[in-house]
Amino acid sequence: MITLVFELMLVLLVASLLAFWNGWGLARLLLPAAVAPWRALLSPLLGYALTILVGYWVVRFIGGLGWALGLIALLSGWLNWLVWRRDGPPQIITALRHHWPGLVVAGIAVAFGVAPLLSYGYAAPIGGGWDIENYWPTARYLVRGPVSAIATAPPNPLRDINADPPRIGLTLGFSIWQGSVDLLSGSEPLVSFAPLLAWLRALGVVGIYVLLQAVFTLRRGPAAFAALLAALNGLLLWTSYFNFGMQLAAWPLLPLVLTLGLATVRADAERWTAQSLVGRVAHYCAAAISLAAVPVAYYPALGPLGLMAVGIGIVVLGQTRDRWRLIKRSLVLVLLTLALAAPTIPDYFAGFNYRYSLPLTTLGLFRFIPLSNMVGFTIFRLRELPEPLTVPAWVAAVMLIVLVGYGLITSPQRWYWVGMLTGASSFLLYLRFGSAYHYGYLKAAAYVGWVAGALAASGLQAMLDHLRSRSGWQRVLIAGSVTVLIGSPVALTAIRVVADHWGKPALFADQLPVLRELRQLVPAGSTVRLTGDPRVEGVTSALAAYLLDHTRVWGNVRTGYASSSAGESDAIAEYALLQRDEDPTLWGYTDPPIWSGGSYRLYRRPSETVAHLVWQHIVDREAVTVPILDDPSAAEEIVFVTEREPRWIVLQTASFTPAELIVNGERYGVPAGRSRVVIGPLRKDQKLILQAVDRPVQIQTVSLLTTRPKSQVSRFAHSVTIKAASVADGSTVATSIDILNADSAPVVVALELWDRRQGILFGRYGLRVMPSAKVQQATVTLDLATGAARAQDAAGVPIVLGVDQGASLPGTYIARLWVGTDQRALLTPVDLFSFTIDRQGAVTVDWTAQTSLLTTQIERPLQPLNVQFGDDMLLRGYDLSTTQAAPGETIALTLWWQALRGNLDERSIMVHVRNGQDERIIDADGPPAGGGRPTSVWQAGELIIDERHITIPTDVLPGHYWLVIGSYRWPSLAPIPRVGADEAVWRIPIEIVARR
Repeated sequence: MITLVFELMLVLLVASLLAFWNGWGLARLLLPAAVAPWRALLSPLLGYALTILVGYWVVRFIGGLGWALGLIALLSGWLNWLVWRRDGPPQIITALRHHWPGLVVAGIAVAFGVAPLLSYGYAAPIGGGWDIENYWPTARYLVRGPVSAIATAPPNPLRDINADPPRIGLTLGFSIWQGSVDLLSGSEPLVSFAPLLAWLRALGVVGIYVLLQAVFTLRRGPAAFAALLAALNGLLLWTSYFNFGMQLAAWPLLPLVLTLGLATVRADAERWTAQSLVGRVAHYCAAAISLAAVPVAYYPALGPLGLMAVGIGIVVLGQTRDRWRLIKRSLVLVLLTLALAAPTIPDYFAGFNYRYSLPLTTLGLFRFIPLSNMVGFTIFRLRELPEPLTVPAWVAAVMLIVLVGYGLITSPQRWYWVGMLTGASSFLLYLRFGSAYHYGYLKAAAYVGWVAGALAASGLQAMLDHLRSRSGWQRVLIAGSVTVLIGSPVALTAIRVVADHWGKPALFADQLPVLRELRQLVPAGSTVRLTGDPRVEGVTSALAAYLLDHTRVWGNVRTGYASSSAGESDAIAEYALLQRDEDPTLWGYTDPPIWSGGSYRLYRRPSETVAHLVWQHIVDREAVTVPILDDPSAAEEIVFVTEREPRWIVLQTASFTPAELIVNGERYGVPAGRSRVVIGPLRKDQKLILQAVDRPVQIQTVSLLTTRPKSQVSRFAHSVTIKAASVADGSTVATSIDILNADSAPVVVALELWDRRQGILFGRYGLRVMPSAKVQQATVTLDLATGAARAQDAAGVPIVLGVDQGASLPGTYIARLWVGTDQRALLTPVDLFSFTIDRQGAVTVDWTAQTSLLTTQIERPLQPLNVQFGDDMLLRGYDLSTTQAAPGETIALTLWWQALRGNLDERSIMVHVRNGQDERIIDADGPPAGGGRPTSVWQAGELIIDERHITIPTDVLPGHYWLVIGSYRWPSLAPIPRVGADEAVWRIPIEIVARR
């Protein structure tokens, strides 16, 4: 925790110092006199705008962020020196005394922004937004070089996704700021991401505090109250948590542009003759820098900003006598802004315009949020319908409406309020009725929700001014009551948003911080094969690719917007980071993993393996040349052993029935199931020709080794071979499944139907397949319109089908074949069909597919053991769903047993939960595999998967307990002794925690 707090404080401190250093001299020299009282607060805002604008020009055309920071440091240092000589050092104490309310509110905004991290105990993104797959690598790449150099970086799937940021719809402002802070603090995007989002939100709150005083003539108290409402706005807080880096990057610029733009144009119009040319240019430059930084940060922010500015501008135009001069000077500001932001124009057409030509992003949101979400009276939750207003929220809403109306009628700046409110409302109305864009409406609402609270604060100030004749304590009582009545529901909503994200991060809860160890485990410059397993596709695989960016990463990443591949598809890397349940032998990694963490296992290439190819090729009577290379970088696709030392080829095969394979005229018998065939030794210039005799054989992989394996032909024990095919008839899909499960123990074969993007489960339909020497067949027929399903065997006899029914909501669903235990898949899931449910509930099958022969070994517990009971039972390992559970929750346990001999007597497996005094709390005793494989039918060498579920009683007190595993004879209850131990059981520590 101390380390985390230090990391957070360092990032926040460096961001503040960088912004203030780059903005202090600029604010003192360039800002109009109208905003002079707030120069201290405007300094970091202007410094932030300058940093991302100059940084954008540098990384776009010159070099990395080191060049940008050097250039800005020289420019800012020179300006700071000039100001120091003219006016003396910064008056920090004076600024704190004058502006402490705004700084306190900013501190509250930061505290709420980082609060969940204190619960996690480590740095992480807080919400579930996937955009970090773009922000993090882009910031890292920009630290190292310009945008043009990203495409030349070492291979990594994230490199090509982010090689052209405009094209992917990513504006660079946030990544420039994050990379700059990281470069100066020695941090990295994973650590700095959440605190910088909180910092940007707080910076925007400071901007609102200044805007309300400088433009709308609010006093410090009402301005601080309005800024506090903005800081606690639950929708904006959720937006920050949801990783909207681009939106938060533009958030502080909105009040800054309104403040400086209006002050510059009005001052220039009213006092043209009293100002020098240098002064006028200076004022325009400050406003133009702020405005030009907006498209660098986030193009869509120009929509609400532009309309609010136009609304206020129309009011100013109506109040000015020389309107044409005001228009001309506004055009000068616009033209100067266009010059400073010129490259963002072609970037827009290459990026955001391209994104807008695609189907609109939805996040699964198909409703317009209510006004109560917008102002912060009720909480927004992406997957839930709007909640009704509580009584306190109703009171607050009525009070807010009264104050808004009073402010619009009596405030001295009421026409400014009318103009800004009209502009903000027009933008929301367009998104609500013009484009009917739910997601855009949500993000725009987060931008403009503060206006209602600010206008209410203006009304409160006007009311207090009207009550000037009353005694001071009466006015304080009124102000305090209004503040509490309106502020309490807003604060409660913010607290609920924090509570929603308190327990664990929405992303990587099981991945961080363990995956950070990869930076130390894998040497820099190494080659790493990154799994493309669908169980970790998306942002999880993007995290792994990001943490391996010091290496050369070969593999595939499918992110929220695109898929990308990198590296050598046919070569075996020095390391492999595979999904924890993935079969490593398919990729050529036969040694045990060197590391396990989160959803992954890390393997090192065996020293004897020269090359490896995942082939998946059906060999029949037509001759085929083996496509493996001694040198993976060579261009040929024929084996030529160029060394004098002998080499051996290992073919991994799959077949439902015994078959025969001819290799260079020599016959090899291939057993049914999954097998290994060794050919060699091979000499120089020798190539291999394969043919199948009567039955096709699938060659799954081909390896080139320097040492000879033990046997020429061997069968993988405890393996499963399966294939499946789906056929659609209207909205009904029939999936036929063939499976050979000779000796692996009962396995679960299931179809899982998910809309992964929205996290919606349509349903899970599973069969339990018992071991059999013959190929077993089943057909699962699913009516997608109703979710009803049935299963039958090859003879048409119904089979018991386990159904976990989900929701039938609009979305695009993928059906995947799932093979494994009750807890986890031991075969990489394969897509079988896809279908779409539209807004009216109509179902359309998009496509269907069939698999080739798929194989996997079932002998892969996550926690391997070698615990022997008696002289005939071996506990090979276990899987445990959790080591922490609350009373009433269920723990899933999977045991891997192996028979050391056959013809055992009848036995039961003991599974107890015991306390520290070894007293039994609950048990889940019973025969193995739910009675499906009693010990009396075990065969020597057989593997048995034994699933158990233990529900913790509701009256169990929190504390440390034991999960105790053993075996005893039935019905005598005589315990089977554990070999080499004093007690007859194996213990796993678990913890019972308080109910959440």
